[in-house]
Amino acid sequence: MSAENLTNSQSSQPIQFYANPYCPYAQRSWITLRQLNIPFSYEHIELGKDNKTDWFIAMNPNGAVPVIKQNDIIIYESLVINEYLSEVFGNAQNKLLPENPVLKAKARILISRCDAKFVKLAYTYLSHKPTDSQESTAKDEELRNALETELRFLDDTLAESQGTYFLGETVSLVDIAFIPFFERMLVVLETWKGFNIKSLNLNHLNRWLDAMSSLDSYQETQMEPEKIKEVYSRFLGSDYFKKVGIAN
Repeated sequence: MSAENLTNSQSSQPIQFYANPYCPYAQRSWITLRQLNIPFSYEHIELGKDNKTDWFIAMNPNGAVPVIKQNDIIIYESLVINEYLSEVFGNAQNKLLPENPVLKAKARILISRCDAKFVKLAYTYLSHKPTDSQESTAKDEELRNALETELRFLDDTLAESQGTYFLGETVSLVDIAFIPFFERMLVVLETWKGFNIKSLNLNHLNRWLDAMSSLDSYQETQMEPEKIKEVYSRFLGSDYFKKVGIAN
């Protein structure tokens, strides 16, 4: 079977999407499925229970969501899933990764930076519990400044794109990689750290946040702010983000 026929065959098969609505990584792929108008069945995975079962580990040895299954094709890791979905289901009018090699490279660099820099810095700052000591207070300020520096870098990157989104005027996998984490950080950083991202007056970043908030595919996957607070209260109480390596 040719590569083209294989792609057509795959794209015609229903997808099973294994996810948890509280997971930002799963939300990335949820948004992508919606943005590309891909039919799928949602399979709820109770984290800490279902993802530890033999049948789930057989699909994803890492024991994490999201996972997609298409007949005998199983793919996991949100960024890998999203690129697969874009390649198989995207078209000229709705493709989330550029064909141009330079733009594609830029997209992959920014997507990688999301997890390596923004996510790591945000969760490390959030997880730091300052005490009354001068050293601890200074550390908290250092972490806050590092996060602000990264946010300003993202604002400058959006300015350079000369569009609303990271790659211009079209939503891409870059935007989808970032938005689930901004959704949570807008709530939890203000709640636990008194840090309001929008008050930094980063105009391009704020415009991007407003544009993403009006995107149908994103709205359909959002968590309510009170639910975010409830979930993150448990996570912070157990130092969850440090235990799983998201925070230093």
